[in-house]
Amino acid sequence: MHPRLVVPMNLQVPPELQARLNCLATETGRSVDQVALDLLASSTDHDEWLCREVEKGRVSARAGRLLTHDEVLS
Repeated sequence: MHPRLVVPMNLQVPPELQARLNCLATETGRSVDQVALDLLASSTDHDEWLCREVEKGRVSARAGRLLTHDEVLS
């Protein structure tokens, strides 16, 4: 999932987030670094997906393919 070449990063993690990462690492049997990398990858994947979907919507809107409020809710 992650490349073998690792670029060092220095992040300042608030104590409450560090505690949550530690808890997840303990519960899942992973290192804190692996938990953080997995979460960053998942978040990045989601953000990239969302950007693609928004762009699809923009393309549809520019082409005149729009839904009414009622169509969205149904």
